[in-house]
Amino acid sequence: MIRAMAAASREEAEPPAFEDWGELLVDGIKASAVGIAYALVPIILLFTTTGVLGAGSEAGGNAGGVLAGIGVLGLLVVVVLLFALQYALPAALTNMGREERLGAAFDFETLKPVLTSGEYLKAVILTFGVALIGGIAFSVFALVTIGIGYLVAPFFYFWLYLAGSYMFGTAFGSVVDTEPAGASQQVQMS
Repeated sequence: MIRAMAAASREEAEPPAFEDWGELLVDGIKASAVGIAYALVPIILLFTTTGVLGAGSEAGGNAGGVLAGIGVLGLLVVVVLLFALQYALPAALTNMGREERLGAAFDFETLKPVLTSGEYLKAVILTFGVALIGGIAFSVFALVTIGIGYLVAPFFYFWLYLAGSYMFGTAFGSVVDTEPAGASQQVQMS
C-alpha cells in the first residue's frame, strides 16, 4: 500500500510490482514503527485516563466524581487524537514511500500543506465513503451467499485498500511536486 500511495503521488502510470519480498517486509516493519510512533501519545493518554477512571471508582464521593469527570474528558481527548492519527497517518506513510526513508514520515514541513489541503480532506472523506459502501456491499454479498462470500474477503479488502491508497497518494501528489524521490538531488549534483 505504501508503494501504491507513493506511485500514485508521483502520477506513475504503472502500479508497483510485487517483487523483492524482503524489501516489502522491511517497508511493512517501517510502517508499523511509524504507526506506533504516531499512536504513542494517544496510547499513553489512554492508559493514564484508565488509571484516573479506576482511581475515581475506588475513591467514591466527590473526589471520585471529579476523577471520573477527568477520566471521561481524557477519553474524549483520546478519541479526538485517534481521529487526528487516522487522518495524518496515510500522508506520513505516503511521504515515507516517496522519499524511501523512515524519517520522511515525520517531515512535518512537507506534511503540513498536505494535511491542510482541501484535496487531502476530500480524499479522506471519499476513502471513508468508499470503505463504508464497500463494506456494506460486501456484507450483503456474504449474507446472500450464506457466508461463502467471506472466502473472497482478503481479495476484496486488498482492492478496497488499494483504491484508498490511490486516493491518498493522488491527493498527496496534487499538493507536493510530482518529482520522483532523489531526482532533485541528482539535478543538484550535476
